[in-house]
Amino acid sequence: MKQFDYQAFFITNGLAFEEAVQRYDTRRRQLLAKCSHITLLSGVATPLSHHNIWLMPDVALYQDPVMLYLTGLNQLNVGLILDPFQDKISLCLPKKDDNQVFWEGDFLGLSELNHQEICERFLVDDVLIYEDIAESVVSLIHDTKDLTLALYWHDHESEEIADFYVLFKKMMEEALEEVDVNFVNCFHLLEDRVILDDVDRANLKQANQFTADVFKTVCKALAGCSWETEVAGILKGNIFKYSWMGQSFPAIVASGKNATILHYKHHNHRLDQDALLLLDFGCRYEVMPADISRTVPVNGRFNPLQRLLYTIVLEAQITVEKHVKKGITIDELNELCWSYIEAELDKRFFSKGGSCQRSYVKQPHNVSHLIGHMVHDGDPFRVYRSLPLQSGMVISIEPGIYGHFSIDIDGNMYDEELGIRIEDNVVITGDGCDNLSSDCPKSVLDIEALCS
Repeated sequence: MKQFDYQAFFITNGLAFEEAVQRYDTRRRQLLAKCSHITLLSGVATPLSHHNIWLMPDVALYQDPVMLYLTGLNQLNVGLILDPFQDKISLCLPKKDDNQVFWEGDFLGLSELNHQEICERFLVDDVLIYEDIAESVVSLIHDTKDLTLALYWHDHESEEIADFYVLFKKMMEEALEEVDVNFVNCFHLLEDRVILDDVDRANLKQANQFTADVFKTVCKALAGCSWETEVAGILKGNIFKYSWMGQSFPAIVASGKNATILHYKHHNHRLDQDALLLLDFGCRYEVMPADISRTVPVNGRFNPLQRLLYTIVLEAQITVEKHVKKGITIDELNELCWSYIEAELDKRFFSKGGSCQRSYVKQPHNVSHLIGHMVHDGDPFRVYRSLPLQSGMVISIEPGIYGHFSIDIDGNMYDEELGIRIEDNVVITGDGCDNLSSDCPKSVLDIEALCS
C-alpha cells in the first residue's frame, strides 16, 4: 500500500496506528463472538449535503457512531459483515477513486492491488466492495443456509420516523426481497458500546478540560462584547485552537429571553447588560465530545432574582449528582431533579409573591442523556431512560429553569425573561460518579469573579 496520511480517514483516539487498529479489532471480535447469525452493519453512505446539494457543511466527524466504534473509519461507504459460522469478518469499502482523492482527499478504498494489504493493516479477514454489499450477503446466506440476517436499528413507537438505520434496513429488505430472509435487530449486542474504556474516558476528560478553558476565556472577554455574535466567535475560535475536530455540536449562545429557546442558534442579538447569558457548548477531542452548559450575568453580577433562580438550579444539579450511581435510572433522576426544583420554587419564589409563565409543566427536558462517541449517544429516542445505569457510562446532569419571572425583593421589582441551565458530564461508578467537568466554574462567587 502506498504511503498516505491515514489521519485523513482513520481515527486513532491518540494511540499509535497499530495500537488503535488492535483496539478496533478487539471490539469487532468481541461482537462476532456474540453473533448467532450473519450480521450486517453499515456506516454513513451519503454525504451530509446529498439531499440539499447547496449546503456545504463543515463537520469534521460524520461517521455513524457504531461504525466509528468498530472501525475508526471516518468516511463514506464503510460496512462490516460478521459471519459467526466461518468466524470471519469482512470489511466493505468503496472502490478506489483517484478523481475523488484529487477533489476531497485520501480515503480507504479498494483496488485490485491493495486487497491483501488492507486485510493485513486493518486486521480483517476479507475486503469487499461496499456497493456490492447486498450481493455479498445473499451469497453468505446461501452458503450458510441460515435465513436470518441481523441488522442494527433503533426501535421506536412511531412508524413515521425514518432515521439512517431504518432507511438502510428498508434498502436491504428491498434488495433481498426474493430471498426469504428474517431480519432481526442486533442493537442489544452493542449496548456495551456506551460503557467507555480508559482511552475514551481519558479523552473525554481532556475534552471537558479544554471546554472549561474555553469558558474561562469567554468570561474574561465578555465585558468587551456587545453582541451574541462576538461571544460565539470567541467561543468557537478557541474550541478550534484545542482540537481540529472542533465543536461537539453547534454551540448555543443565548442572551436574555433567547435562553428560553432550548435550541437557540441565531447568535445575532445585542447583549442586554442586565440579562443572563446561557452558553451550551463543548470541544470534541479525539472523537469524545464534551457537553457543558453555564449561565452567566452579562454585566458580571447576578441581580437578586437571577441569583435566587440560579441557586435553585445549581443546588438541584448538586442534589442529582449526589444520587447518581450504578443501578439508578435517568427516569429516577428526572423525578428527583424536577421535583426538587418545583419544591424550591414554591418555598423561595412563589410563597414570596413571585409569579412566572413557562412553556412547560414541571419538566422542560430530561436532566440527563448518555454521552459516548456522539454527544447524544445510545438510543436517540431515549428508551434507555428506564434502564439502570452501569459503571463506565457517562451522562450529563443539566437542570434548568426557563420562562418569564417576576418578584418583589426588598422593595425592588424584578421582571425578566430568562433561561438558566447548568450542565456537567459525569462518569458512573459503583457507588457514585466522577465529575469530568469539575474544573469549569459554576458557583455564584466563581462566576462573578471570572466575569468581573
